[in-house]
Amino acid sequence: MPNKIIDRLNVSHLHAIIAQTVHIEYKQSDVVVYQPPGHPKQARFDNEIWPPIFKQEFVRSAKNYKPKPTDAFVCTYPKCGTTWTQHILSQLMMEHYGPDIGKELCVTSPMIEFMGAKFVENLVHPRLLKTHFEWRNVPKSRDAKYVFVCRNPKDCVVSYYFHNRYFDLYDFTDGNFNTFFDLFMEGRLGFGDYFDHLLGWLPHLSDPNVLFLHFEDMLQDLPGAIVKLGKFVGGRSSELVDDNEVLKRITEQSKVEAMALDQWRWFPEEDMKPNQRPFIRQGKKRDWVNHLSKEQSDRMDARFKLRMQGTIAEHWWQDEMSWD
Repeated sequence: MPNKIIDRLNVSHLHAIIAQTVHIEYKQSDVVVYQPPGHPKQARFDNEIWPPIFKQEFVRSAKNYKPKPTDAFVCTYPKCGTTWTQHILSQLMMEHYGPDIGKELCVTSPMIEFMGAKFVENLVHPRLLKTHFEWRNVPKSRDAKYVFVCRNPKDCVVSYYFHNRYFDLYDFTDGNFNTFFDLFMEGRLGFGDYFDHLLGWLPHLSDPNVLFLHFEDMLQDLPGAIVKLGKFVGGRSSELVDDNEVLKRITEQSKVEAMALDQWRWFPEEDMKPNQRPFIRQGKKRDWVNHLSKEQSDRMDARFKLRMQGTIAEHWWQDEMSWD
């Protein structure tokens, strides 16, 4: 169902239509978990789409969370360098960063909308927090730090597709890429529309407490990105990146090849599908050429041009998104 139709429906009408057209897994309050045939399982509440295990009260509490001056947020659309940036910042900000069993990165640097504000408030300072919230939902403070990382949409959709296949919660092991691509283009996936997400952040890229990074630039100059992150966070982190030996060590430990080892560090192993490729898959650009058809590439180009026209992002990723 197109978003423009859904947005005109009130919650009760939405429930009635979904109940008639898809299999309802469960429903409580105004939360609906649904899975049309061939789609990943998802949830809808507060007129937004979320992964099916997200709790309404946790999402709402995260929206109302009051950041502390020492908080740093890694802000992304899914599969745009989130874990990579968290791993780098954890090495800079945490004196005893493991990660260890029971203290995986998803625990020590939690997604606020998944874990909820109460969990976040019990973490020690300084806190490194993750969010896929659109700008309008991000808890805001003039003193907290926000790192926004974006990635070209063609590589993003491919990575997000494999993410949905590899996690049991989506029930999408054999999911078809063409179906997933259409859902991505229509903004009908968990965490919403990629283009809405990017557009919401663009006016704030020059804010003094926002650091903006391209995933592709991080690939090209990882040490430079680490220095930018350290200087932005400041304090001890700034001093660490001034030490060439420390910078070299963090760079080596933050390369894709190093992060692909010991994958339990990011999420508990039981959350991943057995016998599947791990959470850190490739971490490169232009993998999309192995998955998108020419027609799909052209559709994405047209959508990007339409949505980004007149913005600072209008001419981004020309090489990365080129078919030739």
